[in-house]
Amino acid sequence: MELNMTPMIDVIFQLIIFFMCSIHFKSLEGKLISNLPKYAGETPSHVFIPPIDEVRIKLAYSESSPLMAQVKLGNIDFNDWDSLEQHLKNLAPSLIMPGGLDIIPVKIDADSNVPAQAVVSVLNICKKSGVQKTEFAAKKSPDRR
Repeated sequence: MELNMTPMIDVIFQLIIFFMCSIHFKSLEGKLISNLPKYAGETPSHVFIPPIDEVRIKLAYSESSPLMAQVKLGNIDFNDWDSLEQHLKNLAPSLIMPGGLDIIPVKIDADSNVPAQAVVSVLNICKKSGVQKTEFAAKKSPDRR
């Protein structure tokens, strides 16, 4: 008497596929960012650069110049795109964390009534300035029930 192995092989392959699709890999729990000297004989730098937590470009609607919008970066107000670009060029190198492990993003926070052209202009300026990572800030929507 001969056993039919085809159904058993089918079940085995289905179990393998099930377990491959349902596995959850462990995610990275945290990063330890350290700034170690490159060489053993190197003396540490005594210049303290304060860490940058967040860079947020705030755009608000302006009737006087609808394509420019009101641009605010931290405590600085900008009246033209060139001054914003120059400021971001100076700021871009400090957005890379020591060792190049992480890059601090520039967040573009635009009000809902700001023209899309102004947001695209700021995004283009970020790219031209050497900013490597940009994000868009989203407003929290109210609960709808």
